[in-house]
Amino acid sequence: MRTGLTGLGMGLLAAVGVALTSCEASHDGEPAAPETQTTRTFLSPTEHLVRVSTALRGKRPSVGELRRVREQTSALPAIVDEYLQSPEFGETLRDLHNESLQVRVAAGIYPAGFPARDALAGYSAQEVNVAITEAPLRLIQWVVEHDRPYSEIVTARYTVADRIVASTWGITLERAGDGWYRGQYADGRPHAGILSDSMLFTRHSTTYANSNRGRANAVARSLLCYDFLAREISVDATINLADPKEVANAVRVNPACASCHQTLDPLASYFGAFHPIFVPADIQTYPFRHYLPALSAPFTVSEPAYFGHKGAGLEFLGSMIAADPRFSLCAAQRFYAYLNHVNLRDVPRARAAELQDIFVKSDLSAKTLARTIVLSDDFRYADSDDATETPLTGLRKVRPPALSRLIEDLTGFRWTANLDLDIGSGNIGRIDLLSDSLFGFEVLLGGIDSVNVTLPAHTMNASASLVLRGIASRAAPHVVASDFAASGAERRLLTVSETERAEASIRAQLCDLHLRLFGEFVEPADPRIDDAYALFDEALAAAGGDARRAWTTTLFALLQDVRLAHF
Repeated sequence: MRTGLTGLGMGLLAAVGVALTSCEASHDGEPAAPETQTTRTFLSPTEHLVRVSTALRGKRPSVGELRRVREQTSALPAIVDEYLQSPEFGETLRDLHNESLQVRVAAGIYPAGFPARDALAGYSAQEVNVAITEAPLRLIQWVVEHDRPYSEIVTARYTVADRIVASTWGITLERAGDGWYRGQYADGRPHAGILSDSMLFTRHSTTYANSNRGRANAVARSLLCYDFLAREISVDATINLADPKEVANAVRVNPACASCHQTLDPLASYFGAFHPIFVPADIQTYPFRHYLPALSAPFTVSEPAYFGHKGAGLEFLGSMIAADPRFSLCAAQRFYAYLNHVNLRDVPRARAAELQDIFVKSDLSAKTLARTIVLSDDFRYADSDDATETPLTGLRKVRPPALSRLIEDLTGFRWTANLDLDIGSGNIGRIDLLSDSLFGFEVLLGGIDSVNVTLPAHTMNASASLVLRGIASRAAPHVVASDFAASGAERRLLTVSETERAEASIRAQLCDLHLRLFGEFVEPADPRIDDAYALFDEALAAAGGDARRAWTTTLFALLQDVRLAHF
């Protein structure tokens, strides 16, 4: 996409241009020249399929799916429906909602660090903390995967947990097993979806002076796209912020302070019973009591109310959020922003309103919302001759967790490390290096750590390129060795024999690789295949005829190609 002046600069020039045109027209009596019409270009059907599959699943489409869409474009919606039923879409949902809730914290970083002791002895620190920090995301995933109305994420009269999470907080599960199941907190707390979740309010903790205001803003920002901290107010400089009594009085009677606190403080009152700030690494025994009704009085400064609507209890709060038009609008904005790789503030208001209408009419089906977005023109946008015409990008970068799934699906290789490192709460254990933000490379690849880095990067840089090179250097020899040791359908990328040297066969194999890796249908005489064949031929000569080394070199280059990291 063409770039140049900033949006503000282009806007100013456009305004000046209109003024000059008007003056010139009045001076010589001739009408102003007509505006140049913006031309958009879009992805081809197969390119669109690659983008859909990568965005929804973190995987490339199969060769069969690519051929179906190439032969019949109308096959795409049915394939999208299949993707929305896949387990990988569930992983995408967790990643999408973590960007708003910001609960997925690395095992060694506060406010994670739950120890693998007592009832959790025998698990690694990584297993314990990944499960606990993802619990609210798992509830959202469960709601969407079971085709429940999206509002159930704040109204569900249940929670979702596995054995680790159930042991941590004291949750009775509906069934035994190693998976994630519905359950009930045993401490008597009311159930209102993620509004009852202990990890959500461990990540967003509070102090006596803060009195749950931070928690209230986290809920409003995540679920309503309403951020109290983003409001423009004139702060009264005469207030002594070092005096707690003066501050407490100001939030009630000072107009500048009260403009926010008259709605923030009543909202904060719903979360008074959750344990304030604590250090998870200090826990000695499980379950940990995180819900204590006796805390409500000292940690509450106002009667509970939802933006002027009085009512007590988390169930009331959940029902009010679910009925608030900002809730469905915010969901539309967040799905659009995540899938189109734009900032939340750049989501076009008119488009968000259209999506909200579709979302509401579908009985708040998140699958319908996602389906509508990925089949739209905005999603298949490729380029425009006007850089200020749209906030969309023509090329999207694969997010770190998705890249891990993509490489594993193509090559069978997952970049992990087993860290025999005790961080005080147990050995770290095995981590996925592309999905871990502390010991791994998630942040270097453009991801977030949910504490210090809370916005993803959608552009490629030197560190991301190095990480891509690192995984390519390991995935290439892995898939070459496994493919040459396998036969038939068990092979992933290479179908030629290790002894094959005929140029026609090598070029045919390279065509197959371009289709599988990049979704590109190319002919053996294509210049791209010329380049790839030249690389293979030179690598084969340099390796003294060792085909394994030649294919490893070729795949090492292809797996770090920009076309694999983007879609």
